[in-house]
Amino acid sequence: MAAAVAATANLSNGVAIPMVGFGCAGRLQRHTLGQAIDAGFKLFDTAQAAEWYDEAELGEAIAASNVSRSTLFLTSKLHPRDLGEAATLAAFPRSTNRLRTSQLDAFLLHYPRCFGNLCASAAGTWQDSWRALETLYDRGSVRSIGVSNFGTAELTELLQMARVRPHVVQSWMDPLHQERPLRRLCRQHGVLFQAYSTLGTQWAGRGVRFNPVLRHPVIGRVASEVGRSAAQVALRWALQHGVAVIPRSSKPPHMSASLQLFDFALTDEQMRAIDDLDGTDPASMHLPPPPPRACEDENDSCGTWADSGECDNNPGYMHQACAASCNTCEARRKVELR
Repeated sequence: MAAAVAATANLSNGVAIPMVGFGCAGRLQRHTLGQAIDAGFKLFDTAQAAEWYDEAELGEAIAASNVSRSTLFLTSKLHPRDLGEAATLAAFPRSTNRLRTSQLDAFLLHYPRCFGNLCASAAGTWQDSWRALETLYDRGSVRSIGVSNFGTAELTELLQMARVRPHVVQSWMDPLHQERPLRRLCRQHGVLFQAYSTLGTQWAGRGVRFNPVLRHPVIGRVASEVGRSAAQVALRWALQHGVAVIPRSSKPPHMSASLQLFDFALTDEQMRAIDDLDGTDPASMHLPPPPPRACEDENDSCGTWADSGECDNNPGYMHQACAASCNTCEARRKVELR
C-alpha cells in the first residue's frame, strides 16, 4: 500500500513546516528566487556561507514579491567560522537583517567544525553554539533550531546534552546514499530529517562524471511506470520515507515539477526497488555509451552537473566549460572565433 504524504509536517514543538522547499545554494539571484516564489514554494533554505548562498538576494526577492512573509518558512544556517556561543549570537542578526525579517523559522548549525577552505578555525565549538541557539529559541528570535551535516555520533551527543532538542536535522540523502542510521536516530527522537542533494548533485564532487541518480535505470524504469520524471520519482521516494526535501532549479518548469509530488505515489514494490540502490557504486552502473561529441568538457564533473540542471542554473560557466555536456559546442566555437 503506497504511503499517503502530507504537504506539511509538524515539528516536535508543533511548528508546521513544508515538506518540499526550495534550496538556495549556488548563490541564486533575486530573479530566480522570485520565480521560485511565484511557482509556489513556501520554504526557502539559505545560509550565511556566502561561498554558496546569498541571503540578501532572497530578502530582496521576498520584498519585491506579492507574498506575505508570514506565509513563508525561512531557514538559514550559521557559518562554521562563527562557532562559539558569543560568536553565534553576534552572527544571527546578520541573517535577519539580510532576509529583512525579525524572526527566522529555523536556524541550523551548518557544520560541526571548520574544514578545508571554508574556514581555518573558530572561536568556540558546536556545543557552545548550540547553547546560543537555545538562547535564540527562548527569546523567540527563531521558531525552531537544528543542525546540518552532523553524523550519528555528534547527533547522539547533542541529544544527550541539549536543553532544547533539535527540531530539524539536515543532511545529504539520495537513493544511492540513504543515510539510514542518521534517519533512524531522528525517527527515534522525533526529529524531522530534511534531505539536500536528493537529485544526485553531490556525486559531481566525488569524481563521478554523470548523475547516477537521475540516470539510474531503476529510477528511469519507475519514472516510466508512473509517468513522471526521474527527479520527481527521487523526491517522491524521499517524501514517502517521511523525509523533507529542498530541491533547486533555475528553470520555472522544473520548479513547478518539484512541487507536483502529491498527486501520485510509488508502490511498495517501487519503493523497495529504490531502497535497494543504497550503497550503489556509480562505477558499477552500466549506461549506454554517449553519442559522439563535437567538443570536450573542461571539467570531469560536467556530466553530473549537466544531468542535475546546471546548464540552465549556471549557463555563463556551463555553456563554455561544459559545452559538450550542455550541447553548446557550436555556440562556444562561435565565441572562440570572435
